[in-house]
Amino acid sequence: MPRVAAARHDQYAEARRDQILEAALHLFSRKGFAESSVDEIAAEAGLGKATLYLYFPSKEVLLQKLVDRYRLVPDVAEMVEAIRDRPPASGIPVLVEGIWRQIKEQKEVAHVLVREIFSNPRRARLYTEQIRLPGRNLLASYFETWIKRGKLKRGDPAVMAQCLFGMLWYFLQSQELMGGKELAPLSDDTICSAVTRIFLEGAATGR
Repeated sequence: MPRVAAARHDQYAEARRDQILEAALHLFSRKGFAESSVDEIAAEAGLGKATLYLYFPSKEVLLQKLVDRYRLVPDVAEMVEAIRDRPPASGIPVLVEGIWRQIKEQKEVAHVLVREIFSNPRRARLYTEQIRLPGRNLLASYFETWIKRGKLKRGDPAVMAQCLFGMLWYFLQSQELMGGKELAPLSDDTICSAVTRIFLEGAATGR
């Protein structure tokens, strides 16, 4: 019975943490980190301020845990593993579509990243170390494999990974965060096919 009670307590605590993190994500996306008070976060979560402090000792810790919990591409490891044995011509289109789908679903996270993480050097460095570089390295390992097999042009796999992510990140910002979807809309198919084609073939014509 004590083990059952402990397990239930852990599940309850995890549910409470998720409840607070989700509330903080919505509030930070709407108002911003500095403009959101602990009282407002607690109210958004439907909890008391004292309860919030039981799980997160400060608003800064809450922001760090939020970014770790709601990653921009949470399934990047699974995506890369799923295409690891597929050559780039067939693997990259699947990867691009998967990444684009996930970052669109996580646009609230992207909003918080732009406003609260990338604009702060200390937070940006932490994000780079803990999240961006591990994701980049996973994709770079896939590129390195297929460079060695002669299916991709020789180049720096890490730079290639950053280029691929970078194109999709820019489309997310311009379409979803900067009004492009209303002012100059592009379909998901158009974005994914263009990124895939440019990455695999380049933009210059043959000579």
